[in-house]
Amino acid sequence: MEMTLPKLEARVRSFEDRSDRPTRLMAFAELVIADSFVIKGIRVLKRNEPGDDEPFVVFPAEKGKGAAQDRWFDVAHPVTAEARAAACALVLERYRQSRQAPPEVARA
Repeated sequence: MEMTLPKLEARVRSFEDRSDRPTRLMAFAELVIADSFVIKGIRVLKRNEPGDDEPFVVFPAEKGKGAAQDRWFDVAHPVTAEARAAACALVLERYRQSRQAPPEVARA
């Protein structure tokens, strides 16, 4: 039985840190699933490895409490590898498109 994925849409906002501190954060994203559910707090990060500047996607997580305070736990994430691959590919595609588009003019 083949499973089909619901319609996905992604919105990406580039992050510009003006503090001159080193950061791996490149953008924030939202993933809209089937026009009825949204996951906010998705991040696009750059890798730490020298020579590998390919961005990757991190789904929202929160720090554990008590004995698990040194661990992070997913808040929302794709359940299957197929869903994760589709979501990450879409977010990265929208991220790349946002980097190529001219900057938007703020309106009052």
